[in-house]
Amino acid sequence: MRRFLFLALTVGISIPIVACSPNKETSLEPVVVETLISATESWNGDSFKYPRGQAEMKLEKITAQPGFKTPLHIHPQPGIIYVQTGSLYCETSDGQSLTVRAGESFASSQDTVHYCENNGDEQMVVFVASAGTKGKKTTVPME
Repeated sequence: MRRFLFLALTVGISIPIVACSPNKETSLEPVVVETLISATESWNGDSFKYPRGQAEMKLEKITAQPGFKTPLHIHPQPGIIYVQTGSLYCETSDGQSLTVRAGESFASSQDTVHYCENNGDEQMVVFVASAGTKGKKTTVPME
């Protein structure tokens, strides 16, 4: 009985150590990092510039029903958008347009007047990450 207990303790301690060893071929699969977007300018060619002041990073989740359309607006800071579900259509005041579908991402325009809409027939969910300034709006409506 003592030998069985000793064997059980030995195996119970050694298996977790071996499994966590970085040199072990059978360890858990590694974490996979996939870059969804890397950009030096927006989708329509705007150069990125960061506003002055206390930096603030923001991540927003936006859920919009079919037919939703934003008013004309600008973004005074760089941002990245990921479409989780649905379809997003954006158009600038000079007629440039972009359609982004589920699983796709893009760098948002900056200081360019535009609107966006859910032009699909299903609910749209997008995640918007922005690098702005604390206390300032990330979306500024235009008259």
